[in-house]
Amino acid sequence: MPPALPAHRLNNFDAVRMVAALTVLVSHQFSLTGHGEAGLFEVHSWGGVAVLVFFSISGFLVAQSWDNDPRLHAFMARRLLRVWPALAVAVVLTACVLGPLIGSMPWRDYVHDPLFRRYFKILRFSNQLFLPTGFEGNVLGRVINGSLWTIPIEMKCYAALAVVGALGLLRPRWRPLLAVLLVAVAVGYLWPAPWRYGWIVRRDMPLEFMLCFAFGMLCHYHRPRTTGPGAWPLLAAAWAAGAVAYAAHQQVLALVLWVPLTAVWVGTSSWPVVRRLGRFGDVSYGLYIYAFPTQQLMIWLYKDRLPWGAVLLLAIAGTMALAFASWHGVEKHALRWKPRTPRRAAAEKAPALA
Repeated sequence: MPPALPAHRLNNFDAVRMVAALTVLVSHQFSLTGHGEAGLFEVHSWGGVAVLVFFSISGFLVAQSWDNDPRLHAFMARRLLRVWPALAVAVVLTACVLGPLIGSMPWRDYVHDPLFRRYFKILRFSNQLFLPTGFEGNVLGRVINGSLWTIPIEMKCYAALAVVGALGLLRPRWRPLLAVLLVAVAVGYLWPAPWRYGWIVRRDMPLEFMLCFAFGMLCHYHRPRTTGPGAWPLLAAAWAAGAVAYAAHQQVLALVLWVPLTAVWVGTSSWPVVRRLGRFGDVSYGLYIYAFPTQQLMIWLYKDRLPWGAVLLLAIAGTMALAFASWHGVEKHALRWKPRTPRRAAAEKAPALA
């Protein structure tokens, strides 16, 4: 018999996150080459929809992590170890290797420029777009890594979950009230004023991401109604409610109703071949944090020498290589420092049974 798959590979989550990260990459390739990203319902690019998927899955899995070990310090340590080490390496490589390579500034002038020092504020989860140098000739040549702006929002979601959990509001008796509150916020705030139309200029995206995170979290607390065959009634209800919202021209609300439960249901499913896409490592985070600068570099080098599709394939190949290096060289090693859950630690200390 073939060896059993590890538990985390018995579902589709690795594949869903990988597809979402690649969708963000492909979507950005259009805007980075001046073609404009394809949009969905005029309220999100396809990359934006993929980010909604990311936040939905994150809410589901992070709530599970909290339940496994609801100690505040241990929870935040796990979240930081998952996000920060790989981000730190990406920031250092971008600022200290890529930046000097794409510009002609002397090293001394480069490192003493305020933009160089400011770029490292990303490591404090502050969004920074610029270095002293840029990709001259690119459409968005001054933007070094435009994807990282969602990471501070993700960290706020982690902090909010920890606070709500520490206050005891995730206990069973409070969950129905929490669900009603989230639906009320979604309907009340996302029922849009005219200025919210058009995904390029909308400013309420952080709330949408956080709502998807929260609905993903609720999906965890209402298993098995949100996973497996038992999810069909709730899935049908969510899609029917989203259809009503869409018919009322509330496209954003429709997406927030559709995406979280659908993403969680697909992720918790176990489909042949699909569930094995993560067997070489969870590369989705690496794909996300390295895609934008890699795309900028490939466009800068080859935009006048190769067709658009060839440049895209080079960007995908380069990003994939960096993502694998990030997982195997940084991320999986950082995760070994995660605090053990009390139950696991107790099990390891217990004497073996005869």
